[in-house]
Amino acid sequence: MKHLSFESLRSFVMVTDLQSFTLAGERLGRSQPAISLQLKKLEEQVDAVLFDRQGGKLKLTAAGQELYQGARQLLSSHDQLLARFEKTPISGQVRLGIPSEFATALLPRVLGQFAASYPQITLEVTSALSRDLRLGASRGQFDVILTVAEQGPPNAVQVKEDQLVWVAGRSDFSWQGPVPLVLAAEGCIYRRRTLQALKQMGRNCRITYTNSDLTGISSALKSDLGTTVLAKSSLPADLVELRHPDLPPLGTVGIYLERHSQTPNDASEHLLSYLSDFLNP
Repeated sequence: MKHLSFESLRSFVMVTDLQSFTLAGERLGRSQPAISLQLKKLEEQVDAVLFDRQGGKLKLTAAGQELYQGARQLLSSHDQLLARFEKTPISGQVRLGIPSEFATALLPRVLGQFAASYPQITLEVTSALSRDLRLGASRGQFDVILTVAEQGPPNAVQVKEDQLVWVAGRSDFSWQGPVPLVLAAEGCIYRRRTLQALKQMGRNCRITYTNSDLTGISSALKSDLGTTVLAKSSLPADLVELRHPDLPPLGTVGIYLERHSQTPNDASEHLLSYLSDFLNP
């Protein structure tokens, strides 16, 4: 009877999530060759190719997608069961504030895994612009916030410097005349950097759609209403980075984690550590 190794399945899920054998190895404390060997043996066990390597990206095959979903469920059940037998289980509530674009990228993966690993910690998540999250934190509404900024406040820890990229619904998106823009409302760092960069380059532009939620922005991009700007690590899988000679470089921004708990608690500290490790492996 065949038995699938939990270590191999965890490596497979980690490689898929991080899109990198090297980063997965660093996260799991293994070398890149060791991770590659684990996945090769896993493919032999299930008698199927799991990845279709296209343009440097690791795209799951049909068999890979099926195994990924099953592996996620199996590992989640395993981690939840193991957590029940910890002598001092960590419990409590953490109020997390996170920009919508990072919520889309992180919630299904990192926060889902965190919730499975620490089932006795209750997560209350709010998505908003970084500016509004900081305002809410100053009013005691959050324990932890993830924000995007050019310079973080004194109590913030920069966990990543991220490249800003132009984004569209398809790679061959084009236009005539002023650059059509899909942007968040006033106060968004992406909006400010976009308009500044186009002005400095002498490019005319027009805002065709405004929405501060990534779901609305994604729908507009897929409808070819324009292009937008996002931090590269928050780029959703159903959108593409747009490279066009009429679009100027945008530079980088800082991704910051901020602790705002009134009193230190283990639940908040574990979430901070979890997010920091994922964003800056």
